[in-house]
Amino acid sequence: MQKLSVKLLEPGMLTHGRVLTADGAVLLGSEVVLNANYIKGVKRLGVSAIFVQNSILDSVGLQYEETLSEDTKLQAIAIVKDCFTEAKAGRMLDVYKISTLAKTIIESVKHNQLIRLDNSFTPDNYLYIHCVNVAALVTVIAHDLGYSESRLHELVMGALLHDIGIAILDQEKDFAFQENDEEHPEAGFEYVRKLRGYSTVSSHIVFQHHECYDGSGYPRRLKQNAIHEYARITTIADTYDLLISDWSGKHPLLPHEAYEALMSMSLHAFDKEIADLFLAKIPLYPVGTFVKLDTGHIGVVTEALPKLQSRPTLAVIRDGNGTFFAQPQTIDLTQLLTTFITYVLTEKEVVELTKEYDAASSGGTSLAIE
Repeated sequence: MQKLSVKLLEPGMLTHGRVLTADGAVLLGSEVVLNANYIKGVKRLGVSAIFVQNSILDSVGLQYEETLSEDTKLQAIAIVKDCFTEAKAGRMLDVYKISTLAKTIIESVKHNQLIRLDNSFTPDNYLYIHCVNVAALVTVIAHDLGYSESRLHELVMGALLHDIGIAILDQEKDFAFQENDEEHPEAGFEYVRKLRGYSTVSSHIVFQHHECYDGSGYPRRLKQNAIHEYARITTIADTYDLLISDWSGKHPLLPHEAYEALMSMSLHAFDKEIADLFLAKIPLYPVGTFVKLDTGHIGVVTEALPKLQSRPTLAVIRDGNGTFFAQPQTIDLTQLLTTFITYVLTEKEVVELTKEYDAASSGGTSLAIE
C-alpha cells in the first residue's frame, strides 16, 4: 500500500484500508475502486491522505505494521474522544478508561523496535489521533530508559491527556494553528489534577509538555531538570508527531526531514540524552519508502534497523538506465558501504514511476533480467 495525498488521487486507483471518522464510522471502505465522486467526497470531508494499493509494493511483497495496530488505534481514539468530550462538558472523565487504555498501548508497543505511524484521518479526529500517537511514542522511548511498569503507566496516562486543555478551551478546530497559545497546558492541568486516581506526576505532563530545555517554552519558562522527565519525553514525541503530520495544514515533513529537525532542536529545546534515544528509533527511510541511489538505481525500503536507519535493505526495481528488473533485486546497504541513498521520491514521482512499471510489466517496455 502507498499513502497518497488526496490531491494526487486518480480514478481507477484501489483503496487499501478504510477511512474512518473519530466515531469509527466508515467513510470509505477498503479495496474500493476510486471514481471522481469518491475523490470529491474525501476532499470535501477534509481528509488529507488515504492508502491506495501500489503494484510495485505488491510485487515486492511488502508487509509492515504500524507501531499501533488499526484495531488498537480505533479503540484508543474512541476512548480519548469520550474523555475529551466529558472534560469539555465540565464533567469528570473515567480515569479507569484511561488507565486501561494505557496498559493496552504499552502492551501493543512492547515489541516494536522502530517507530512507524501512519494516519488516514478526518479533521474531526486530528486531536485524538495525535494524543494516541504521542502515547505510543513515549512508550518506545521509556522502554530504552528502563522504566518500570508503574512509571511507564504514569507516563502513558499523562501523554494520552496531554492536550486535553485544547478540548476544555474548545479549540479543537484551531488545533496546532495557534502556535503562541499558552493557555491549554494550564487549563488541562487544572482539570486533570482534580481527577480521582490520576497521578500527580502524570498531571505534570499536561502542564509542562510545552516547556523547553533552554527555558524558552511555556507556560512557566522552566529549564532543564526543573521540567519533569515525563514532560521532557512527551515534548519530543509531541513535536515529532506534529512534524510528520499535516495537523496545522502545513506540508508534513518526511521522516528523514523530521529527524534532522529534531536533531537541530535537541541543541536547545530538548533534553539531548532523551532526544538521542528517540532519534535512534526513528526510521529515516520507513519501510515502503521509494529511494534513489548514487548509482541511479531506484528501490523500495523493505527493512530498517534501529541505529542503522541510514543503511536499510532495499528491493531495487529499476537500474540506472531506467530499465525495470523482471524481479526486484535485494541489497543490504549495511553490506555495501560505498553505496548511498541520495534522494527520496515524492508522492507524485512514485505515482508516475508506478505507471511506468505497470506499462513495462504489461509488455510496453523491456524488463531487465538478472
